[in-house]
Amino acid sequence: MNSLSKHLFTVIISIVTVAGCIYAGNVEMNDDILSGMSFEKYQYIHDRIGDRATSSDVVKEYLRNRRFYDSIAY
Repeated sequence: MNSLSKHLFTVIISIVTVAGCIYAGNVEMNDDILSGMSFEKYQYIHDRIGDRATSSDVVKEYLRNRRFYDSIAY
């Protein structure tokens, strides 16, 4: 393996590692938010944004309108 290949391999591994850390942080944040949310609140938000909404979609919607969703009694 020549010097260029070694540097390229190091760069690729670094990019994959950083991307994995970012993804893991995002998943952990979503899990923290969802674990603190009641099932009724989750279901209300999910139904409002559509049947094909993912958990990530629910978290994004909740964070955009947190005051509104926190003010509703479920």
